[in-house]
Amino acid sequence: MLSNLIDRIKLPFRKEKELYSSLHTILGFYPHDISYYKLALMHKSVMRRNAKGRPVNNERLEFLGDAILDAIVGDIVYRHFPGKREGFLTNTRSKLVQRETLNRLAKEMGITRLVLSNGRSSSHNSYMGGNAFELWWAPSISTKAMKPACASCRNASSDSW
Repeated sequence: MLSNLIDRIKLPFRKEKELYSSLHTILGFYPHDISYYKLALMHKSVMRRNAKGRPVNNERLEFLGDAILDAIVGDIVYRHFPGKREGFLTNTRSKLVQRETLNRLAKEMGITRLVLSNGRSSSHNSYMGGNAFELWWAPSISTKAMKPACASCRNASSDSW
C-alpha cells in the first residue's frame, strides 16, 4: 500500500507517465519496471534491434505469456467446475483462450490501444489484441507481480466469460 502511494507520487516525474498510468488502470498497481510491459506491447512489425543487432519484439514473451495465461485460466476453470473431468476442463479452457475471446478482452481492458506496430501488417492486425492479451501476463513473472496478475485476470474473466 505504501509502495503504491510512493509510485503514485512519482508518477508526474516519470518519463513515460501515460504508459505508467495506463498500466495502473489495467493492472491495478504501478509496476516498478515497465521494460517487460513495453516489450510485450511491441509488435514485430516495429522492427527494432538491440545493441547486438538482434531483433527486439514480443515474440519470445509470447511463449511465456501463453503458458501463464493457460495456467491462470486453468485455475479459474478448475475452481469454477468442481467435480468435472479433465477432458471437460481442457475443452473449456481452450474455448476461453481462443483468439476471438482474447481479442475482446484486450479491447475491453485497453491493452489493444497500447500495442506498438507499424500498422502495415494487416493479416496480423485482427489478432494483435489477442496476442497482446496473451503476452500481457509474461511480465508478471519477471516483475514479481504474479498475485496481482492472477487477480487482474480473474477480475477480467469474471465480467466477460
